[in-house]
Amino acid sequence: MDDPSSRLAAAAVRIAAGGEPVYVVRSGASYRGVRAREVGNGLFVIREPVRNVTIANVRVDGGYRVIENTAAPDLVAAGCAGLHVRGARATGLERSFARIRYDSRHGVIEDVSASGMLTTGSTDLPVGIAFADTAHDFRIERCFMRGFQWKRRDTQYWNGDGFSTERGNRRFLFRQCAAWDNSDGGFDLKSTDTLLDDCTSGRNARNFRFWSSVRATRLISLDPIKIGGIGDTNHFTIMAGPSAGGPVEIHIGHLVVKSDRGWPIFDVHDGPARIVVGSHDIQVPPGTPLVRSRGGGSVPGGVSFSGTPPKL
Repeated sequence: MDDPSSRLAAAAVRIAAGGEPVYVVRSGASYRGVRAREVGNGLFVIREPVRNVTIANVRVDGGYRVIENTAAPDLVAAGCAGLHVRGARATGLERSFARIRYDSRHGVIEDVSASGMLTTGSTDLPVGIAFADTAHDFRIERCFMRGFQWKRRDTQYWNGDGFSTERGNRRFLFRQCAAWDNSDGGFDLKSTDTLLDDCTSGRNARNFRFWSSVRATRLISLDPIKIGGIGDTNHFTIMAGPSAGGPVEIHIGHLVVKSDRGWPIFDVHDGPARIVVGSHDIQVPPGTPLVRSRGGGSVPGGVSFSGTPPKL
């Protein structure tokens, strides 16, 4: 039987880039079952405003980036409304799985697993899934980002995140997502109206890094590790400075923290923050700092626990 979605994918514009097909995304198109190796800056390229696009059951082995969202030279924007990505696997990526920009909105990214590599390019900051500009109302579920690392000189900051959002992004839900082995943040989030539902971050330099208020059901932070460079190492970095746009409030329903080393649980930078924790399971060495002040950061009144505070 003829599959209408197959006709849509076949009708989409494909161009060759270094011998590898590139899909220039069109509204209403469905791209399914694509297999590729050593892709360039986008196996799927969104370069004009589009709507209702599906990318499913994709496998990529090596390359730069799988989904790229950059306007064509004669356009100022290339937002995607109703993007649905599901069931993708990618390994050995130099830059990222996806970069979503402009006024992209009302999207779902689910069941995606991507791994990066140790990159050394001077401008190629690696991020598993990155949002920017005014992208909003996205749901990211059961996505796993691992090993996005940026090697620089020992005296420089080693960036490299699993998931990132920027100022101007809003209304994001991360559900049952995980970030492992990234050289900076597992979740590095500047978006407003952000909810994390049962997410795990482990073996990153900063497992969670929050630049604005965040609500979470359950968060699991495991074994942060300093991979390189001059950045801090901790379970949670709270950026509470003036750029946060108001008092930063972090609400965590259930907090799990486990480590064999005494990295600080909450590093608070540049201003006051309010941290509220419901139940907890904290297993760290004696003397581990619950809060460490960085550049005048503080938690007035201390971290609020609904039950008995941990003994550290």
